[in-house]
Amino acid sequence: MKFTTSILAAVLSTAAFASPVEIEARDTPAVDMMVAAAPQWTIESMKRVCASGTCNWSFKIDNHVAAPVTCKFSVKGSPATQTDSSGNQCGIYTVSTGWSGQFGAGNGFTTLAVVDNNKKQIIYPAYTDKQLASGKVVKPDQSYTPQNLP
Repeated sequence: MKFTTSILAAVLSTAAFASPVEIEARDTPAVDMMVAAAPQWTIESMKRVCASGTCNWSFKIDNHVAAPVTCKFSVKGSPATQTDSSGNQCGIYTVSTGWSGQFGAGNGFTTLAVVDNNKKQIIYPAYTDKQLASGKVVKPDQSYTPQNLP
């Protein structure tokens, strides 16, 4: 029985070594097919103001190709600061939000998904609860590299 187990383990471990591996040609940089060949997008003047179970989001999306797009939407919930949202239309962009408390009390954060459906590109801006507290504008503006969607 031990012999059979040893042989099986040896065969399975050699299969892992035989797996295809991405190899780069010398002096040729690897190309990430998910990264869009476009300038970074900047989220400008990000602000979230919350009161009475509603958070009002406002910011601009600057893709550095066209004029920045103003984005404003409201999220209702209990608590609204931790309520996810989707389908928020901001010009050519669709914006979703998702809150996480996975790192414990006082370490919550919200990740947005900002999608340009025409170009099939997306960015994932993220802000800590501390950055968004008190309805203040987040400084500095944050920039993200767009990813291609399938």
